[in-house]
Amino acid sequence: LIISEYVEGSSNNKYIEIFNGTGSNIDLSDYELQLFANGSSSPISNALSGTLSTGNTKVFRNSGANIYTGTTVVSSSTNFNGNDAIALHKISTNSFVDIFGVIGNDPGSNWSIGGNTTENKTLVRKGFVFGGVTTNPSTFSTLGTDWTSYPEDTVSNLGTHSFDGGLSPSYVTGY
Repeated sequence: LIISEYVEGSSNNKYIEIFNGTGSNIDLSDYELQLFANGSSSPISNALSGTLSTGNTKVFRNSGANIYTGTTVVSSSTNFNGNDAIALHKISTNSFVDIFGVIGNDPGSNWSIGGNTTENKTLVRKGFVFGGVTTNPSTFSTLGTDWTSYPEDTVSNLGTHSFDGGLSPSYVTGY
């Protein structure tokens, strides 16, 4: 499982998409979406539910989000701004499956690396990425390499994820 899309749109238009590229259906009741607001090390957690079939996505949204008309689940973990870390956490192993940002770090208004920024943008995970960031990084270095940036309020990619099978996930080590 990976966080495959991040929409930090206008007003309350905040979305997080999770993609299942594992090859197996996943019971989401063993996972939670966590928001680490304003550099906090303590999350706001939302337990997930249902099954996410292999090759499919699930989209979570802020309760006030209204620009995407596809199927979504309301989550308080989507009350983020461009300076908040988000994590997909596996409950049974008490481990991170994927981290967006840097937990416990407030970068100011946003993270900005490699021409990408987390403020007022839509970010889509590149198709070669098949493993999440599982250890809290010291910098958000994957922002510049693993994400494609789109203008604010772009939701045309939500609900699907282009996955090409990936490369060795060795780039996620050493954080």
